[in-house]
Amino acid sequence: MGIFDERIEKAKTICILGHQTPDGDCIGSALAIYKYIKNKYGEDKTLKIYLDEFSKKFLILPNADKIRHDLNDATVFDLAIIVDAGNVERLKDFKRYFEEAKDSIIFDHHENNNVPAKVSVVSPESIATCEVLYPFLDKAYIDKDVATCLYVGLATDSGIFRYKATTKKTFLLASELIDYGFDFTKILDTIVFDNSIKQRKAQGIAFDRLKLICKGKVSYSYLLQEELDELNINKNDIDNIIVYLREIENIKIASFAYPVGVNTYKFSLRSKDDALNVAEFAKEHEGGGHILAAGCIYHGDIDTISEKYEKDMAEFIEGRENNK
Repeated sequence: MGIFDERIEKAKTICILGHQTPDGDCIGSALAIYKYIKNKYGEDKTLKIYLDEFSKKFLILPNADKIRHDLNDATVFDLAIIVDAGNVERLKDFKRYFEEAKDSIIFDHHENNNVPAKVSVVSPESIATCEVLYPFLDKAYIDKDVATCLYVGLATDSGIFRYKATTKKTFLLASELIDYGFDFTKILDTIVFDNSIKQRKAQGIAFDRLKLICKGKVSYSYLLQEELDELNINKNDIDNIIVYLREIENIKIASFAYPVGVNTYKFSLRSKDDALNVAEFAKEHEGGGHILAAGCIYHGDIDTISEKYEKDMAEFIEGRENNK
Protein backbone atom coordinates (compact mmCIF):
# COMPACT_ATOMS: atom_id res chain seq x y z
CA MET A 1 0.00 0.00 0.00
CA GLY A 2 1.40 3.41 -1.00
CA ILE A 3 1.61 6.64 0.98
CA PHE A 4 -1.67 7.90 -0.47
CA ASP A 5 -3.80 4.86 0.37
CA GLU A 6 -2.15 4.57 3.78
CA ARG A 7 -3.50 7.98 4.68
CA ILE A 8 -6.93 7.34 3.21
CA GLU A 9 -7.11 4.03 5.08
CA LYS A 10 -6.57 5.75 8.45
CA ALA A 11 -9.03 8.62 7.86
CA LYS A 12 -12.78 8.57 8.44
CA THR A 13 -13.41 12.16 7.31
CA ILE A 14 -11.64 13.52 4.22
CA CYS A 15 -11.77 16.82 2.38
CA ILE A 16 -10.35 17.60 -1.07
CA LEU A 17 -9.22 21.19 -1.73
CA GLY A 18 -7.78 23.08 -4.71
CA HIS A 19 -6.72 26.53 -5.81
CA GLN A 20 -9.00 29.53 -6.31
CA THR A 21 -10.52 30.00 -9.77
CA PRO A 22 -10.05 26.26 -10.40
CA ASP A 23 -9.10 25.12 -13.90
CA GLY A 24 -9.42 21.76 -15.63
CA ASP A 25 -6.41 20.24 -13.88
CA CYS A 26 -7.54 21.32 -10.43
CA ILE A 27 -11.14 20.17 -10.94
CA GLY A 28 -10.09 17.02 -12.77
CA SER A 29 -7.62 15.88 -10.12
CA ALA A 30 -10.06 16.64 -7.29
CA LEU A 31 -12.88 14.68 -8.95
CA ALA A 32 -10.56 11.82 -9.88
CA ILE A 33 -9.56 11.45 -6.22
CA TYR A 34 -13.20 11.68 -5.12
CA LYS A 35 -14.35 8.84 -7.39
CA TYR A 36 -11.23 6.76 -6.69
CA ILE A 37 -11.90 6.85 -2.94
CA LYS A 38 -15.58 6.05 -3.52
CA ASN A 39 -14.62 3.10 -5.72
CA LYS A 40 -12.16 1.67 -3.22
CA TYR A 41 -13.78 2.47 0.12
CA GLY A 42 -17.45 2.88 -0.68
CA GLU A 43 -19.41 4.70 2.00
CA ASP A 44 -16.86 3.96 4.73
CA LYS A 45 -15.43 7.46 4.34
CA THR A 46 -17.10 10.85 4.79
CA LEU A 47 -15.77 12.61 1.72
CA LYS A 48 -16.24 16.24 0.64
CA ILE A 49 -14.78 18.47 -2.09
CA TYR A 50 -14.50 22.24 -1.55
CA LEU A 51 -13.58 24.45 -4.48
CA ASP A 52 -14.08 28.04 -5.53
CA GLU A 53 -16.82 28.74 -8.09
CA PHE A 54 -15.90 27.45 -11.55
CA SER A 55 -17.20 27.55 -15.11
CA LYS A 56 -20.43 25.61 -15.69
CA LYS A 57 -18.77 23.81 -18.61
CA PHE A 58 -17.04 21.54 -16.08
CA LEU A 59 -20.39 20.20 -14.91
CA ILE A 60 -20.05 17.65 -17.70
CA LEU A 61 -17.48 15.86 -15.53
CA PRO A 62 -18.63 12.92 -13.39
CA ASN A 63 -19.61 13.97 -9.84
CA ALA A 64 -18.98 17.69 -10.52
CA ASP A 65 -22.32 18.34 -8.81
CA LYS A 66 -20.80 17.03 -5.58
CA ILE A 67 -18.37 19.97 -5.35
CA ARG A 68 -19.23 22.40 -2.55
CA HIS A 69 -18.62 26.15 -2.56
CA ASP A 70 -19.80 26.93 0.98
CA LEU A 71 -17.96 27.31 4.26
CA ASN A 72 -20.68 26.03 6.56
CA ASP A 73 -18.99 22.80 7.61
CA ALA A 74 -17.55 22.74 11.15
CA THR A 75 -15.91 19.34 10.64
CA VAL A 76 -12.27 18.97 11.61
CA PHE A 77 -11.20 16.51 8.93
CA ASP A 78 -8.93 13.56 9.56
CA LEU A 79 -7.29 14.11 6.19
CA ALA A 80 -7.04 17.08 3.83
CA ILE A 81 -5.99 16.34 0.26
CA ILE A 82 -4.78 19.41 -1.65
CA VAL A 83 -4.40 19.45 -5.41
CA ASP A 84 -2.76 21.90 -7.82
CA ALA A 85 -2.17 24.70 -5.29
CA GLY A 86 1.29 26.26 -4.98
CA ASN A 87 0.62 27.97 -1.65
CA VAL A 88 -1.93 27.99 1.16
CA GLU A 89 -3.38 31.38 0.21
CA ARG A 90 -4.49 29.91 -3.11
CA LEU A 91 -6.90 27.68 -1.17
CA LYS A 92 -8.78 30.91 -0.42
CA ASP A 93 -11.27 30.64 2.47
CA PHE A 94 -11.12 26.84 2.39
CA LYS A 95 -7.59 26.93 3.78
CA ARG A 96 -9.00 26.55 7.29
CA TYR A 97 -10.05 22.99 6.47
CA PHE A 98 -6.42 22.26 5.61
CA GLU A 99 -5.02 24.10 8.63
CA GLU A 100 -7.36 22.29 11.05
CA ALA A 101 -6.99 18.82 9.50
CA LYS A 102 -5.18 16.14 11.49
CA ASP A 103 -3.27 14.90 8.45
CA SER A 104 -2.61 16.27 4.97
CA ILE A 105 -1.12 15.42 1.60
CA ILE A 106 -0.61 17.55 -1.48
CA PHE A 107 -0.27 16.63 -5.15
CA ASP A 108 1.05 19.44 -7.30
CA HIS A 109 3.32 20.41 -10.19
CA HIS A 110 4.07 24.05 -9.32
CA GLU A 111 7.71 25.03 -8.96
CA ASN A 112 8.54 26.30 -5.45
CA ASN A 113 5.39 24.84 -3.91
CA ASN A 114 5.33 25.83 -0.23
CA VAL A 115 2.13 24.28 1.12
CA PRO A 116 3.16 22.81 4.51
CA ALA A 117 1.36 19.48 4.11
CA LYS A 118 2.48 16.48 6.14
CA VAL A 119 3.29 14.73 2.85
CA SER A 120 4.19 16.59 -0.35
CA VAL A 121 4.14 14.97 -3.78
CA VAL A 122 5.34 17.76 -6.04
CA SER A 123 6.76 17.27 -9.54
CA PRO A 124 7.47 20.55 -11.41
CA GLU A 125 8.57 18.67 -14.52
CA SER A 126 5.07 17.16 -14.90
CA ILE A 127 2.61 18.86 -17.24
CA ALA A 128 -0.32 18.57 -14.82
CA THR A 129 -1.25 17.58 -11.29
CA CYS A 130 -3.26 14.72 -12.81
CA GLU A 131 0.02 13.37 -14.22
CA VAL A 132 1.59 13.61 -10.74
CA LEU A 133 -1.38 11.88 -9.12
CA TYR A 134 -1.83 8.92 -11.46
CA PRO A 135 1.07 6.69 -10.23
CA PHE A 136 -0.32 6.82 -6.68
CA LEU A 137 -3.70 5.35 -7.65
CA ASP A 138 -4.36 1.62 -7.38
CA LYS A 139 -5.21 0.70 -10.99
CA ALA A 140 -7.83 -1.79 -9.80
CA TYR A 141 -10.01 1.13 -8.69
CA ILE A 142 -9.61 3.41 -11.70
CA ASP A 143 -12.81 3.37 -13.78
CA LYS A 144 -14.15 5.41 -16.70
CA ASP A 145 -15.12 8.32 -14.42
CA VAL A 146 -11.66 8.54 -12.83
CA ALA A 147 -10.00 8.27 -16.25
CA THR A 148 -12.23 11.01 -17.68
CA CYS A 149 -11.27 13.46 -14.95
CA LEU A 150 -7.55 12.67 -15.18
CA TYR A 151 -7.65 13.10 -18.97
CA VAL A 152 -9.25 16.54 -18.65
CA GLY A 153 -6.42 17.67 -16.36
CA LEU A 154 -3.80 16.42 -18.82
CA ALA A 155 -5.50 17.91 -21.88
CA THR A 156 -6.25 21.35 -20.46
CA ASP A 157 -2.95 22.00 -18.70
CA SER A 158 -1.00 20.89 -21.79
CA GLY A 159 -2.94 23.21 -24.09
CA ILE A 160 -4.43 20.10 -25.75
CA PHE A 161 -0.96 18.51 -25.81
CA ARG A 162 0.75 21.50 -27.49
CA TYR A 163 2.80 23.09 -24.71
CA LYS A 164 6.52 22.39 -24.40
CA ALA A 165 6.24 20.60 -21.06
CA THR A 166 4.19 17.88 -22.78
CA THR A 167 6.29 14.70 -22.87
CA LYS A 168 6.15 11.14 -24.10
CA LYS A 169 4.90 10.23 -20.61
CA THR A 170 1.96 12.60 -21.09
CA PHE A 171 0.92 10.98 -24.36
CA LEU A 172 1.34 7.46 -22.99
CA LEU A 173 -0.85 8.31 -20.01
CA ALA A 174 -3.47 9.94 -22.25
CA SER A 175 -3.60 6.79 -24.39
CA GLU A 176 -4.03 4.60 -21.30
CA LEU A 177 -6.88 6.78 -20.06
CA ILE A 178 -8.68 6.83 -23.43
CA ASP A 179 -8.80 3.02 -23.30
CA TYR A 180 -11.40 3.34 -20.52
CA GLY A 181 -13.91 4.31 -23.20
CA PHE A 182 -15.14 7.83 -22.41
CA ASP A 183 -16.09 10.22 -25.22
CA PHE A 184 -13.02 12.46 -25.17
CA THR A 185 -14.19 14.41 -28.24
CA LYS A 186 -17.41 15.46 -26.51
CA ILE A 187 -15.56 16.26 -23.30
CA LEU A 188 -12.99 18.50 -25.04
CA ASP A 189 -15.61 20.19 -27.23
CA THR A 190 -17.67 21.09 -24.16
CA ILE A 191 -14.82 22.16 -21.89
CA VAL A 192 -12.33 23.68 -24.32
CA PHE A 193 -13.81 24.59 -27.69
CA ASP A 194 -17.50 25.45 -27.22
CA ASN A 195 -18.17 29.13 -26.46
CA SER A 196 -21.40 31.01 -25.80
CA ILE A 197 -22.29 34.11 -27.80
CA LYS A 198 -21.54 36.18 -24.70
CA GLN A 199 -18.08 34.66 -24.47
CA ARG A 200 -17.44 35.40 -28.15
CA LYS A 201 -18.51 39.00 -27.61
CA ALA A 202 -16.10 39.29 -24.68
CA GLN A 203 -13.33 37.88 -26.84
CA GLY A 204 -14.21 40.45 -29.51
CA ILE A 205 -13.89 43.32 -27.03
CA ALA A 206 -10.54 41.98 -25.85
CA PHE A 207 -9.21 41.69 -29.39
CA ASP A 208 -10.46 45.15 -30.37
CA ARG A 209 -8.41 46.44 -27.45
CA LEU A 210 -5.36 44.27 -28.17
CA LYS A 211 -1.96 45.95 -28.15
CA LEU A 212 1.48 44.65 -28.95
CA ILE A 213 3.82 46.13 -26.35
CA CYS A 214 7.50 45.79 -25.46
CA LYS A 215 8.63 46.22 -29.08
CA GLY A 216 6.05 43.73 -30.31
CA LYS A 217 7.20 40.94 -27.98
CA VAL A 218 4.10 40.96 -25.74
CA SER A 219 0.40 40.83 -26.58
CA TYR A 220 -1.76 42.62 -24.02
CA SER A 221 -5.45 43.23 -23.52
CA TYR A 222 -7.98 43.56 -20.71
CA LEU A 223 -11.66 43.66 -19.87
CA LEU A 224 -13.41 46.03 -17.48
CA GLN A 225 -15.98 45.17 -14.81
CA GLU A 226 -18.70 47.16 -16.59
CA GLU A 227 -18.10 45.10 -19.72
CA LEU A 228 -18.45 41.85 -17.81
CA ASP A 229 -21.60 43.20 -16.15
CA GLU A 230 -23.13 44.27 -19.45
CA LEU A 231 -22.57 40.80 -20.92
CA ASN A 232 -23.65 39.16 -17.63
CA ILE A 233 -20.53 37.00 -17.47
CA ASN A 234 -17.79 36.48 -14.88
CA LYS A 235 -14.12 35.50 -14.65
CA ASN A 236 -14.96 31.86 -15.32
CA ASP A 237 -16.35 32.77 -18.75
CA ILE A 238 -13.20 34.51 -19.98
CA ASP A 239 -10.49 32.04 -18.97
CA ASN A 240 -9.77 31.06 -22.58
CA ILE A 241 -9.03 34.57 -23.87
CA ILE A 242 -5.38 34.22 -22.88
CA VAL A 243 -5.16 31.10 -25.06
CA TYR A 244 -6.11 33.11 -28.15
CA LEU A 245 -3.74 35.95 -27.24
CA ARG A 246 -0.93 33.40 -27.02
CA GLU A 247 -1.57 32.30 -30.60
CA ILE A 248 -0.53 35.64 -32.12
CA GLU A 249 2.53 35.16 -34.30
CA ASN A 250 5.99 36.46 -33.38
CA ILE A 251 5.16 37.35 -29.77
CA LYS A 252 7.08 35.91 -26.80
CA ILE A 253 4.57 36.54 -24.00
CA ALA A 254 0.78 36.85 -23.98
CA SER A 255 -0.98 38.76 -21.21
CA PHE A 256 -4.59 39.43 -20.30
CA ALA A 257 -5.98 41.40 -17.34
CA TYR A 258 -9.44 41.28 -15.78
CA PRO A 259 -10.98 42.66 -12.56
CA VAL A 260 -11.06 40.57 -9.39
CA GLY A 261 -12.00 43.38 -7.00
CA VAL A 262 -12.18 47.14 -6.72
CA ASN A 263 -9.10 48.55 -8.48
CA THR A 264 -7.58 45.06 -8.48
CA TYR A 265 -6.72 43.17 -11.66
CA LYS A 266 -5.54 39.61 -12.21
CA PHE A 267 -3.03 39.18 -15.03
CA SER A 268 -2.85 35.86 -16.86
CA LEU A 269 0.57 35.34 -18.45
CA ARG A 270 1.72 32.82 -21.05
CA SER A 271 5.30 32.61 -22.32
CA LYS A 272 6.44 30.98 -25.56
CA ASP A 273 10.12 31.23 -24.62
CA ASP A 274 11.73 29.11 -21.88
CA ALA A 275 14.19 31.94 -21.19
CA LEU A 276 11.29 34.21 -20.21
CA ASN A 277 10.03 32.53 -17.04
CA VAL A 278 6.74 34.30 -16.34
CA ALA A 279 6.55 32.66 -12.91
CA GLU A 280 9.55 34.78 -11.89
CA PHE A 281 7.77 37.90 -13.11
CA ALA A 282 4.56 36.89 -11.34
CA LYS A 283 6.31 36.32 -8.00
CA GLU A 284 7.30 39.98 -7.98
CA HIS A 285 3.63 40.96 -8.31
CA GLU A 286 1.65 38.90 -5.80
CA GLY A 287 1.52 35.80 -7.97
CA GLY A 288 3.25 32.68 -9.18
CA GLY A 289 2.89 29.70 -11.47
CA HIS A 290 5.03 27.87 -14.01
CA ILE A 291 7.80 28.86 -16.41
CA LEU A 292 5.38 29.21 -19.32
CA ALA A 293 2.10 29.92 -17.50
CA ALA A 294 1.56 32.17 -14.50
CA GLY A 295 -0.65 34.81 -12.97
CA CYS A 296 -0.22 37.92 -10.84
CA ILE A 297 -2.03 40.92 -9.36
CA TYR A 298 -1.84 44.66 -10.00
CA HIS A 299 -3.67 47.35 -8.02
CA GLY A 300 -5.02 50.65 -9.30
CA ASP A 301 -7.09 51.99 -12.17
CA ILE A 302 -6.65 50.25 -15.49
CA ASP A 303 -4.75 53.08 -17.22
CA THR A 304 -2.19 53.32 -14.41
CA ILE A 305 -1.91 49.55 -14.22
CA SER A 306 -1.43 49.17 -17.98
CA GLU A 307 1.34 51.75 -18.02
CA LYS A 308 3.12 50.18 -15.05
CA TYR A 309 2.72 46.66 -16.42
CA GLU A 310 4.24 47.61 -19.76
CA LYS A 311 7.22 49.22 -18.00
CA ASP A 312 7.69 46.24 -15.66
CA MET A 313 7.44 43.71 -18.47
CA ALA A 314 9.88 45.64 -20.69
CA GLU A 315 12.44 45.64 -17.85
CA PHE A 316 11.82 41.93 -17.22
CA ILE A 317 12.38 40.97 -20.85
CA GLU A 318 15.40 43.21 -21.24
CA GLY A 319 16.98 41.75 -18.11
CA ARG A 320 16.49 38.17 -19.25
CA GLU A 321 17.65 38.79 -22.82
CA ASN A 322 20.78 40.60 -21.63
CA ASN A 323 21.67 37.58 -19.49
CA LYS A 324 21.51 35.08 -22.34
